[in-house]
Amino acid sequence: MLPCLPLSPSRAVVHSRRRGIWKGRETPKREQTFDSDDDRRPAKRHRSEDSSDADSDDSCYAVQLSNEIYADEKIEDWEDLKELFSRATEQYECDKVSECLQLLRGVIRHAHRFLLLYQDPSMLYAEPRGKKPGLSSLSPSSHKPRKKCTCKESPTAFHAILGTTLFLFGNLVAQDASFALADEPSTFATYWLAALDVFEIGENLPSRTSGRGCEAPEDWRMHIIWGRTLLCVADAALTLQQQQNPSNLVTPPEPKWSSPAASPFAAIAMRRLPVSRRISLASAVPHDLLLLAMDHFSRGIFHMPHTLPVAAPPLPSPPKRTHSQPSQFDRAAELFTIAREVLALAERLPAPAERMRWALWADSVLNKIPAQAQTAVVARARARCWFVASTARVEDIGVAAETRGRGGGGVPDSEEAEDARKGLERAVGYFEIAMSERVDAGGVKEEERDEALRACFAESLLTLANLTEDEDKREALCLRARLLGSDGVQGMKMDHS
Repeated sequence: MLPCLPLSPSRAVVHSRRRGIWKGRETPKREQTFDSDDDRRPAKRHRSEDSSDADSDDSCYAVQLSNEIYADEKIEDWEDLKELFSRATEQYECDKVSECLQLLRGVIRHAHRFLLLYQDPSMLYAEPRGKKPGLSSLSPSSHKPRKKCTCKESPTAFHAILGTTLFLFGNLVAQDASFALADEPSTFATYWLAALDVFEIGENLPSRTSGRGCEAPEDWRMHIIWGRTLLCVADAALTLQQQQNPSNLVTPPEPKWSSPAASPFAAIAMRRLPVSRRISLASAVPHDLLLLAMDHFSRGIFHMPHTLPVAAPPLPSPPKRTHSQPSQFDRAAELFTIAREVLALAERLPAPAERMRWALWADSVLNKIPAQAQTAVVARARARCWFVASTARVEDIGVAAETRGRGGGGVPDSEEAEDARKGLERAVGYFEIAMSERVDAGGVKEEERDEALRACFAESLLTLANLTEDEDKREALCLRARLLGSDGVQGMKMDHS
């Protein structure tokens, strides 16, 4: 405090004193130029500094609150979250549902606390930022390229963990709704839509959109899971639209919570972008969602590491592992999972043109698998891709012929028919590789899979025979279809016209 000096009554003149942080006496202003590199920000004054100087009465200061937290306990919380997530994904891959659910709930609970405390949780593990640019950075001529990123974690690492956790939890709830507790949503779409919100929030973090700091690389894992989540939402929307009464579509409403602290879904809704448009199952178009998923898959595949395995392990049809050891990164397995899920959705699309497009896109993803990993399982998947695309093309040809009033008789002679024949020939070639290299592992599921493989193989041969003009070749193809001994061949019809 300033010392109180006694004033004589005759000389005491009381002036009106301005209130507030700005004092009555103006301080000389320093001329600011844009070609100076000095930092023009007011300095922060600590409480321990002496404030009895008379000059301090005529000066002002601003305290800048820091959003960066580098306390050891905060870093430990982040490391605990990563460890919990790693254990949860390991249990998910090993099909240990009960242990996986408990660990996933733990990840969601920890992430919920981070969402309530920090607007940008990446400040927990981000590298300390250097000195902010001064006024000279406002000059157009002083533009400098962004420095190379040296961060140990991606800015979207937290959102990738939370979004992936919600995606996995939604997959388990889709298998059995009883996995959800009483205070948890029992609709799997709620978890998938919340995961999409989390990915959208992470993609638009201030550290990624401000243009300051380092230029962080793309989080390829987040984009892969983002695309897979869109596929799940598209599959749910397609199932909803293919009901008995499409006009009476009933979509589950978004749950309501009292406050963000009451539920992690409310905290995610609080952080949701104000200008974002949320996906709805009733209005979602599967083809449009596939386009969005393709964009994220392309970004993820482009930034995915190109590590080649020493020995090509067999790719399992379901992306589950039977061992208890944590899985290592395998580019071939990642690509196979993407193609398999896209193909599964493409087979259900109502429009032949859409089925053909996405089946061929799935085959293009399988084509990126290294040659040493092109096993019989990959050949089976590629055979299905060309089978779905070619049969869709044949169906499109038949619809076009009926529209023109030509009927379905005779062998079509057009460019589309030639493309369909070439596609079926490629499918037959991949089916032959899959049949010759398949391993008899036993089990009911393996037998069902082999029966489905033989049925698709036989249908490909019969469809190709219907498009073949040479009579001898047609008979040979029909004979090969009968020799497969599949039960599905009995119900197939051969066009002898």
